[in-house]
Amino acid sequence: MKWMLPRNLLIFLFVYSVSLNAQQSPIDSLKQLLIGHQDNIEKAQIYRELTIKYDRVNQDSALYFADKQIKLSKKINYAEGEYKAYYSKGVSYFRKNVKDSALYYFQKSYDDALAAQDTIQANQSLGSVGALNILLGNYEMALESFLARLEMLKRYPNPAAEQTVYNNMASVYDRLEQYDQAIVYHHKSLKLKLQAEDINGIMTSYQNLGAAFTKLDNEDSALNYSRKAFKIAEQLDNKNVMAATLSNIGTFYTREAHFSYDSASIYLNKSLAIAREVDDKDGMARSYSNLSTINLTVKNYQKSLDLALKALPLFESLGYKNDISETVNDIALSFEKLGRYPEAYAYLRRHKNLDDSLYTEETTRAISEMQTKYETEKKDQDLALQSAQLTEKQLELEQQHLLRNGAIAGAVLLGIVAFLIYRIKTKSNKEITSKNELLSKSLSEREALLKEIHHRVKNNLQIIASLLYLQSDESENQDVRRLLEEGQGRVRSMALIHQKLYENDDLKHIPFDDYLKELIGEIKLSFGDMAKNIELQVEAKDVFFDVDTAVPLGLIINELSTNAFKYAYAKRVGGGVFKVVLKKEGGEYRMTVSDNGHGIPDEVLNATQSSSLGLKLTRMLSDQLEGEYNFDNSNGTTFDLKFAV
Repeated sequence: MKWMLPRNLLIFLFVYSVSLNAQQSPIDSLKQLLIGHQDNIEKAQIYRELTIKYDRVNQDSALYFADKQIKLSKKINYAEGEYKAYYSKGVSYFRKNVKDSALYYFQKSYDDALAAQDTIQANQSLGSVGALNILLGNYEMALESFLARLEMLKRYPNPAAEQTVYNNMASVYDRLEQYDQAIVYHHKSLKLKLQAEDINGIMTSYQNLGAAFTKLDNEDSALNYSRKAFKIAEQLDNKNVMAATLSNIGTFYTREAHFSYDSASIYLNKSLAIAREVDDKDGMARSYSNLSTINLTVKNYQKSLDLALKALPLFESLGYKNDISETVNDIALSFEKLGRYPEAYAYLRRHKNLDDSLYTEETTRAISEMQTKYETEKKDQDLALQSAQLTEKQLELEQQHLLRNGAIAGAVLLGIVAFLIYRIKTKSNKEITSKNELLSKSLSEREALLKEIHHRVKNNLQIIASLLYLQSDESENQDVRRLLEEGQGRVRSMALIHQKLYENDDLKHIPFDDYLKELIGEIKLSFGDMAKNIELQVEAKDVFFDVDTAVPLGLIINELSTNAFKYAYAKRVGGGVFKVVLKKEGGEYRMTVSDNGHGIPDEVLNATQSSSLGLKLTRMLSDQLEGEYNFDNSNGTTFDLKFAV
């Protein structure tokens, strides 16, 4: 079921409005003031005015003058100019959609403003840090920023800023699907809006509360707040909120516990009509999607299909990945119910690809969060150890001092000190043990996720290989079949690398001896009787590579061994030997691949543009490894490659 996100939960990140009156000098006049101007606070303020002038006009120019302001402010020890310029840089990077850099400069502005006790700028910068963390999906970090901002606002009250913080915190809890907590902060925000008689803000809070109670299946509250929001929106003629509120009410009647096809249809169609009127793509997409879902529920498959096909391009234009995936799945289900299986299969495959993509994004984010958690816990552990060492040192000094005051008193006090040391050590050891357990758990979870990624990559590569096999089996053209089979072998060589990674305890290093024996053995088996009398000799003991090195090496071996089994022994009755030797020599590795067949013709080996794709790939992959290589055709064929890792 697709839910209507509360529109006004969209975060207005930045209150970046510095009042510049109509009498301000234009940009050219400001630049003229810089000519010959001495380096002082006034010049730094001219840079700031130029930065503001260029905001929303030319971000590169805004960044240029912000950097000028920072450099000058450092030179003249003008702290305020420096941290305000950092904030300006954060704004410019945000407008350029470079969010990581924006976050860095907002955080730097906050730290420096706080150190300078400029609570107004510190509060503004901290709000931007929290809001940007929401957009980056760092919800825990966002909450930390907002809670810190609330503490600051207790000392320096600002109802408007406090209301913004409550809205942002409610937004975080809504995204985390912790709707009870979201409702708490929506109510806090509503209270301030009622006190300020902010009619637009009150309408927004009613709308957000209606959406949150809908997700909790609370009928009375959901409908009550949604209808209150609609009434105000109608008075203000706010079409967007009217459409959003009607959609929320319609969505409520799509819930399993309160399902009503007629009620849902009425409200969703009303919402759709208003959304069309104001060209609200988000509202249209969700109305179409929810109407499609309720028709699918009551088995109106053709109508459900038509509506979903209208929702899909709108979601695609908005870039809503989860909604695109769910809508594609609904389309596939509708096609299946209508007996249109080819179309159903096509959309089902697309849904799987989208689902895999979303899974990869979530997994990457989870790994990043666990890495951060790991580093934080490691830092805490180091601090705990340092604290314990400092405490022991301090107690030792106290012990020496007490011993000088007398044997009896010293003995008594020494006993007390020893007891204190024992307690502190015990407590410290418990804390360290606890930290180690958490660290071990985090590492285990991280390794499990990495193994799952390699497992899924291997599975997907095997699916690709199977598709190539099926395609080659259907082709009657021998050249096409040959090319598809060669492609299949290359894909399998990469799949085997990821298999070795998730099978191995060390997720960074592949045991290459095992990998080569399995890879070449599989290639030999694929040639059947043609290769059964060929002896394989593999020497790669104690050689381990990461995936970046293993993939090109594996592909090189795949090409050379496939060519050897296919051509080198064609005229030999027996005694064929295929040999691979890989070892470390000094600071580099040397790989030699040889066969005792009749060899590749010199004109093929020496051709600048060889017609053999296998030889082209071998040379290209060797260059990728930045290695030195050569072919020797004097006794069979020998390929020699030297490369560093």
